Amino acid sequence: MIRLILIMAGLFAMAAGANEPSDRKADRDAISLGERNWTRAYVTGDSSIVASMLSDHFRGIRIDGTAYGKAEALEAIHADPHDSSDEISELDLQFYGDTAIATVREKDIGAAPEYKPYWRIITDTWVKMDGRWLVVAAEELDPGPPNLPAHAADAARIKDLRAASNRAIAAHDMAAFLPCYTDDAAFVWSDGSSAVGKPGLQARLAHDFADPAFVTYVRTPERVSVSEPGARAVEHGTWTAIKREPRGETRYGGDYMAHWFKSPEGWQIRGEIYVKLRCSGPLCTP
Repeated sequence: MIRLILIMAGLFAMAAGANEPSDRKADRDAISLGERNWTRAYVTGDSSIVASMLSDHFRGIRIDGTAYGKAEALEAIHADPHDSSDEISELDLQFYGDTAIATVREKDIGAAPEYKPYWRIITDTWVKMDGRWLVVAAEELDPGPPNLPAHAADAARIKDLRAASNRAIAAHDMAAFLPCYTDDAAFVWSDGSSAVGKPGLQARLAHDFADPAFVTYVRTPERVSVSEPGARAVEHGTWTAIKREPRGETRYGGDYMAHWFKSPEGWQIRGEIYVKLRCSGPLCTP
């Protein structure tokens, strides 16, 4: 059963100043209602209201970077399966004459049977034309699952540990590198080979340290999400390997993911997987 989204009116009025002109308040209310109706449409599958508030020249950018127009936006609303809920948790409006920028944070719950939650940050550009506010552009970002305020320090600690791990690799310091891994940690490296346990990791890294061309690996976290109980976390990021030899420098890298576990000794890695997506230089291989 499709669940109606109830959003308190106060959510949309919070950004308004106490002395805001009445005409601007009307503009703010109109845009806020439009944003609410757009999120509700993804639950009901009714695109009629959205059709009337999108410019015929509307252009949007999806989370994956692909562009779409008005017809595709309306088709996405009609398409099954519909979200089971779509809620706005934050809305910020900034006006520049007859142009307004709306920044919205949404939490969506997908369709049955998975009911997968996902989050989006959307920036909509509204323009007042012939007395009506229309959306002319929209851009979506994936912020990842939000960390509870109580876990902000945990996320920061994981990033600090990753930075220390990078420094240990750059110094070719095995003793400083190994402690942040559990004894049974599992690894999948960029060439598809794998190992379980610190001995396998140590052997792999010792081989790299012994390579005269090897300089370092740099892992850059882009997102760290901590579980609600605070016992596990996932780190998503990009990595780069650097090698130098007489023919020149080779850089290769891609994306990685790490599974962190909060042990009595603190945060440790239970698994990492690396995928090579790019390479430049004389040592490149598939």
